Amino acid sequence: MPKVRHRTTNNKSRKHKGMRVLVTGASGFVGGHLCEHLLAEGDEVVGISMGGAWPSGLAHLSGSVRLDRMDLATVGESELSEFLARERPEVIYHLAAQSNPQQSVADPRGTWAQNLGGTLNLLEAVRASKGSPRVVVVSSGTCYGDPAPEFIPVRENCPMRPNNPYAASKAAADLLAIQHFLAHRTDTVIVRPFNHAGPRQSPRYVLSGLAAQVAEVEAGKKERIEVGNLEVVRDFVDVRDVVRGYQLLATRGASGEIYNLGTGHGTKIADALESLRSMARRPIEVRIDPARVRPVDLPFLVADSSKLRAATGWEPNFSIEQTLADMLESGRSAV
Repeated sequence: MPKVRHRTTNNKSRKHKGMRVLVTGASGFVGGHLCEHLLAEGDEVVGISMGGAWPSGLAHLSGSVRLDRMDLATVGESELSEFLARERPEVIYHLAAQSNPQQSVADPRGTWAQNLGGTLNLLEAVRASKGSPRVVVVSSGTCYGDPAPEFIPVRENCPMRPNNPYAASKAAADLLAIQHFLAHRTDTVIVRPFNHAGPRQSPRYVLSGLAAQVAEVEAGKKERIEVGNLEVVRDFVDVRDVVRGYQLLATRGASGEIYNLGTGHGTKIADALESLRSMARRPIEVRIDPARVRPVDLPFLVADSSKLRAATGWEPNFSIEQTLADMLESGRSAV
C-alpha cells in the first residue's frame, strides 16, 4: 500500500488508492458516515469505540468494519501501542470524544478526560508503537468561541476563546497535536469542522432535534415543537461533506497544520425551522421553551475554509435544504 504524502500542495484531483485506516469513535454519528465513505473509497477500515458494538442504525457495517471495544481515556499505553503495532494503520482518524457542549457543562471532568486525555493516550501510543501513521485530529470550530467582528468569517489564525468545557478541551487537544508534531514529528493534521448536520444525527443537536420534533408532530405523537434560541447563526456542514473533507486531508493536508471545515455560509436557526415547516405534511405549531436556551451561546459563527479548499480542492456537495430534507426523512423513519 502507498505511503501517505505528507506535504502535498497540489489541489488537483488524484485517484485515491485504498489504505489501511483506523477510526476512533467509529460507532458514533460522524464515525459511521466516515466508515461508509472510506469503504466506498476502497480503504480497509478498523474501528474502536467505548461500547465496541454497532448501534442498530449502523448494523450494516458489521460485516465490513471490525469494531473493537476500547476507551481511549482509560486504556493502558502498552495495550494501545501494541494494538497499533499489530494493526499498522496508515491513517488514524481520531473522532472519539465527548462531543456535546451541554453535556460538557454538566460533566467537565469527564469531558476533559475523554477529549484531552484520550488524545494524549492515542498520540503517546502512536509514538511508542514505532509506526508512522498520519493522525487526522478532529477538533471543532467552537474553539474560537465568539469571535470579534474583524475575525468573521473565521480563519485559522483567529484567537481561540472557548466558552465551554467541550470547546476548551478540543482547543487543548489541538495544542497537544501541534506539540507532538514539533517535538516528536508525529504526523498530525488538525481539522476544525463547524456545525455538523445530517441523517442519523442525535436529536440532542439543534437541527436534528427540530427535524425529529417535526416528524413526531406529523405522526401525531406531539402537539407542537419546542425550541430554544432561534436567532443564532451557524455554518452547518452536511456530515457527508465533512467526512469527505477528512479523507482529503488525510492524503493532501500538510503535517502540523490546522484546517477549518465549513461552507462559508451562515444559516439562522429560525430559517432552518421555517424550511422544515414548509416540508412538513401538516401545520407545525412552535413554542419557545426557556429550558432549551443554552446558558452560553454564540450568536454568529461562520468558517473561512479557503485553506482547506486550496490544499484539497474540497467543496460542499450538499445544500442546507437537501440536508434538512434528508434529516426530516431520517426523523420520520425513526418515529
